[in-house]
Amino acid sequence: HRRRRHGHAPCGDEPGRVSKNQKTALALAFNSAINEVYRSSLRSWKKIVQQYVLDNTDFLLNLMPEIEFLVKGTEFQQKLLARGCKLAIPEIAPMGERVFVAKELYNPKVALKVEGEIVDNDISFDDNARIYILTGPNRGGKSVITVAVGAAQAMCQLGLPVPAQSCTISPVSGIFTHFPEGADDTIDKGRLGEECARLKEIFDSADENTMILLDESLSSTGAYEASYIASEILSAFAVMRCRGIFSTHLHDLAAGIAEVNARSLERGGIKIDTLVAGIEEGRRSFKIYRAKPDGKSYAKDIADKYGLSFEGLMQRARESHK
Repeated sequence: HRRRRHGHAPCGDEPGRVSKNQKTALALAFNSAINEVYRSSLRSWKKIVQQYVLDNTDFLLNLMPEIEFLVKGTEFQQKLLARGCKLAIPEIAPMGERVFVAKELYNPKVALKVEGEIVDNDISFDDNARIYILTGPNRGGKSVITVAVGAAQAMCQLGLPVPAQSCTISPVSGIFTHFPEGADDTIDKGRLGEECARLKEIFDSADENTMILLDESLSSTGAYEASYIASEILSAFAVMRCRGIFSTHLHDLAAGIAEVNARSLERGGIKIDTLVAGIEEGRRSFKIYRAKPDGKSYAKDIADKYGLSFEGLMQRARESHK
């Protein structure tokens, strides 16, 4: 090459030298190539990374229902304690003992709704009786205590404190309930047929380690038919030796408990006893007593309270004609 004698040649003209514009263009081209390689790598690695994340965090997803249960359960207990309600750590008895003894038991859902005094009750399933027929006035607390027993059993087996002052409970293999429902399945069978079908399903699934809670079952038919069917069902449950409560308006069924017991006991069954939802001076006390039912006294108290007794009506008639 010939050298110039005057001045210096432009940088771009010298061999081995790169202009500023060329550097910029080269950098842009290089970055573009790197970005394309990076994007291609990400596309190929995306599925691998996703699978890695799933494989290593799947246990957290499986724990989410448990975590939610603990959070909700804790919030529920805090609400009860803030309301001034008692909570007891249950003493767990062997399943074979089939025991349920609760002192000052209450319905936790009702406790959070009412503003006044919370009525509690003592309930005991033991060798003297593991099935009860619970009678009493309408809205006298029969359903409330029936649900309270089921809630206590379920909360115990879920590892939660029980809504009671103290309790000793054996685990059960299942809790079967029969509570009033709508008429979803009554088109073909009728309401009585639907109730009987559900009761048969319960019987087919139950054993001596199950709890059965029946609330106003067979209320879709007359008292005579309902009492007959109920006595058949209760006798069978007694022979099966399960435990439970039949909350009912059928006072005649409770009054005839001796006949039901005679039939079941001769086949090795357990004894059935009666509980009564109390009423005092025409007012519901919501207390549950282990006693014989007296439907007539309930009716008399209620009739007197609302002025519907014969004497009360005659008095109103005399006053209206003055």
